[in-house]
Amino acid sequence: MNAPGTVCARCAKIKQRCDGGTPCSRCARLGHTCEAQIRGSMMAARSSEAQTHAQTQARRPRASRSRAGCLSCKERKKKCDETRPRCSDCRRLNLPCRWWSRSPISSSGSVSELDRQSPSQGVPLSDTATAAPSTSPSREGWIAPSDQRGSASPSGSASVSAAGHGSNIDWSAQAEMVVTPVASPGGDMPYLDNEEDRSLFNHYLHTVARALSRTASTDSAGNPFLTTLVPMAAASDTLTSVLLGLSGCHWRRVYPGIWKRALARQGRALSQVNGLLARRDGPYPYPLEACAAVLLLCLTELCDGTSRVWKWHLKAARTLLASTPTAEPEGGAEVTAEGAFCRTLFHYLDSMSTISRCKPPLLHKVQGNSSSGLADLIATTTNTSAELQPTNTSPADPISGMAPALLDLLGMVNLLAAHRSRRVDELSDLGFRTAAAQVQARLDNWRAAYDESVVGPVNDRNETSAPHANSATTAFEWAVRLRLHQIVDGYDPRHAAVETALERILQAVLSIPYGSPVEGSLLFPLVIAGASSTVMERRMLVKERLMVMENTVGFGHIGRARELLETVWAEEQQQGGCNWARVRYTRFPGVVFI
Repeated sequence: MNAPGTVCARCAKIKQRCDGGTPCSRCARLGHTCEAQIRGSMMAARSSEAQTHAQTQARRPRASRSRAGCLSCKERKKKCDETRPRCSDCRRLNLPCRWWSRSPISSSGSVSELDRQSPSQGVPLSDTATAAPSTSPSREGWIAPSDQRGSASPSGSASVSAAGHGSNIDWSAQAEMVVTPVASPGGDMPYLDNEEDRSLFNHYLHTVARALSRTASTDSAGNPFLTTLVPMAAASDTLTSVLLGLSGCHWRRVYPGIWKRALARQGRALSQVNGLLARRDGPYPYPLEACAAVLLLCLTELCDGTSRVWKWHLKAARTLLASTPTAEPEGGAEVTAEGAFCRTLFHYLDSMSTISRCKPPLLHKVQGNSSSGLADLIATTTNTSAELQPTNTSPADPISGMAPALLDLLGMVNLLAAHRSRRVDELSDLGFRTAAAQVQARLDNWRAAYDESVVGPVNDRNETSAPHANSATTAFEWAVRLRLHQIVDGYDPRHAAVETALERILQAVLSIPYGSPVEGSLLFPLVIAGASSTVMERRMLVKERLMVMENTVGFGHIGRARELLETVWAEEQQQGGCNWARVRYTRFPGVVFI
């Protein structure tokens, strides 16, 4: 018989409420034997159950958590494989690999001999660098790690000094930075202040310079962003700061923590450019490094894709270009490699930015006039006939990946765009269409000459990459033709000329593999083809390739271009039509399809 207020053994076992009756209502309803539970056995059962639970908790395997991983993985909250001197994630992402120093530190602040022998120094990229420093040829031009808190040893290991004595040690000051030294075309870089600067510069050498160069060859000897810019940066703190800012602009999507340092170097470069512009002590009003720095600042803003400051940089570069030795030589004088690089880069940025500015190229403006007329355009197409003829001795530009003649033709097409709103009567419309017909004839003549040049000997070319370069050139050419059609005849996607251009562009894009060195030249053809596509399969093809390029090329303006196309497609689906030009000029004015 159960005492009032007690719980029977059955209800206690299944942990249900019991009314304490004899029998209880639950046991009576279910036909169970209702017995009173024994107090002692209940306590013993609870004690045994608690002991079993404790043993189970003790035997339960704990989650694998990196407690001795590098600081970079801890900051990104990623699992570290604790491989020293650089873990696999830091090697794969080219991040600075920092470790806590676990060696005992004496009162004098020096690191023990055991820590000196630890693998805290940088590891060379090639296997030949494992030889002795005196016999290894690859040690020339290394960027050896150093620490502002201690002196760097000749072997590359930095000695860390303690911030305090005894037990009051500042352990945050003992994080060792391990930066992989790389072979630099420009030798030692004297203007890298700390480990973050070295990481940014290494990232520029390995990734950014190759993403910017559109040459079909993978050899760094033909990359002017390495062979020309790096030696200039080795002799100029201003250019070093600009290159670090450009590297941070590329790296911020994967490693956001580095952007603060890159932004500081970019601001430092801006103040240094102001100092360079104030100098008047040479044969030219402005030094050459000022022109190169302004052009690279413009390139950084264009690759970011969210800023409009690039317009002012480009106009400033136009003024500097006219007063530096980058101008056309007179009397047979030679132009230096640095001057030729500045002029080529300006020509590329000037021609491509006309798509977003919808204004004449700065190089084609008439002195004393803010905009060129159609008569000037016709004269330009007549006077530049020699420049538009491609030859075997003048390959594609490694900065743009295109023949310079195509950039000239694109500038002429956008010069027409600046005059399309001035067709107020039949006479002005006739002059506009006459100029457009001449530009179309120039395109046809250029294509014929280009076909003759590529039919010639191909043995001197890279046989695996030359077809990809030809495909990129074809895609760019038909993008220029489609742009010319839109300016003259409007944005009707059902026009036969639009269908032909889309087929040629997409076929050329499909023939170029992912990660090709010339893939960066496809942004303009992809955007103009995606804006004119009405078929879902074509739109998905363009979107997929742009998403791949966001990772292979890596700059932010590619993602912005994809957002522009998605905005146009969404408005067209919702409203039954979309003004492509209005969306591009009003909502995405900072995007240039370089």
